[in-house]
Amino acid sequence: MKSRDSRPRINRWRAAAGAFLAVGVGLIPCAIAGSAANASESAVSVTSSSITNYAAYTHGNATAANPRLSPVTIGWVNQQGGGLAFPNATLGAQAAVKYINTRLGGIAGHPLQLATCFISQSESEGTACGQQLVNNPAVKVILYGSLIFGDTSFQAVDQGTKPILIANSISTVDSNAKNVYVFNGNPSSIFGGIATYVAKVLRVKSVSVIYPQDAQSVAGAQALGSALKSVGVTAKSVGFDSSATDLTAPLVAAGAGSTGAVIPLVSLPPACVSAAQAITSLKITSPVIAAGSFCFSPPVLAGLGGQYPKWTQTSTQSNVADPTQPDVRAYLLASAKVGLPASVRTDSNAALAWGLVMTSARFLNLGGGAKATASTIAAQARSFTGPMLLGGPVIKCGKYKSAPGLCGAETRNFLSLGGGQFRAVSGWLEPTGIK
Repeated sequence: MKSRDSRPRINRWRAAAGAFLAVGVGLIPCAIAGSAANASESAVSVTSSSITNYAAYTHGNATAANPRLSPVTIGWVNQQGGGLAFPNATLGAQAAVKYINTRLGGIAGHPLQLATCFISQSESEGTACGQQLVNNPAVKVILYGSLIFGDTSFQAVDQGTKPILIANSISTVDSNAKNVYVFNGNPSSIFGGIATYVAKVLRVKSVSVIYPQDAQSVAGAQALGSALKSVGVTAKSVGFDSSATDLTAPLVAAGAGSTGAVIPLVSLPPACVSAAQAITSLKITSPVIAAGSFCFSPPVLAGLGGQYPKWTQTSTQSNVADPTQPDVRAYLLASAKVGLPASVRTDSNAALAWGLVMTSARFLNLGGGAKATASTIAAQARSFTGPMLLGGPVIKCGKYKSAPGLCGAETRNFLSLGGGQFRAVSGWLEPTGIK
């Protein structure tokens, strides 16, 4: 992801939220991706938290769609075309559509297609996309890709008319909107997930938190502090000037080295590099927890001399840099078969899009196939209990009164071993502090 320093009007914390809610490191070694692509397709075991049988998951058929039948259309809104863009999300969605049409029978035999609308740089563009997709009678359901802004204005047009499906939401507003369903998580769930991990897995009583001193990051640190406090963990939080290049002093002030864990709430690559360098120079041995994948991006890799920081990543999705997981192996194999490049299929945004499109196909098939309506699709979304493809095992819309549209909120944790390798260090965890 590119720095947004040249675009000061964009909400910086929302960009950070979008980054940390995406899971994966972006790239993994080609040897790993290649071995996954050569795996046997016969491995289709389904467990409570690992989906590998796509035909069973989508309720499709192991055949091709009939191109002579009328297409079934889903709307796709993604952020791309501007300075901060996630085109791999669209590529992942398109690959999923191709797989559904060539290997899963489409939607009850009908080809599936995307009606796309892209938001490049402003919230107001969501209005135009809303008018385009909501007013298109062929569009039955709308999916958000990796979207940092435009969601609220889009929903103002939709007003619950058509169901909106989201993998990772970067705004707590989404989960309170009418006819919106979030299946992988939002900022509240990932902060709550970190609190659960710290208290119940690490079993520590104090943590050090550092964060840049802008309004949105301050709010994020306060939200994390509240979640930690609810499970009896004390957080010593220290802010720093966002232009600082040496974060040794704020880490020392936050007690890093004497607390049970360190949580750097950093988002931009320079801050990730500075935090990692300071943690190394201070010889801190306590676990370091990163809220998502932002500090595992190629710019950070370059800034640290070819090694990702050996931190623990809290994520809302199976880590696509860990092909030892059955669901990840199945995804890498399937997406390779429809031509998704290795550098894209190991990008977290592409994987999230893949899972969301597959889930929408499930709702369409169960909601009437080509005759599915906005109402029947919404009913399927509300009644879905999981597991989520490449996501958590438990899905329950309406579980949280404060966020009725937050259907999936669990997180997992993966330890970076260096060299693009990760190891799971927790199972799926329920977030703390959401009621």
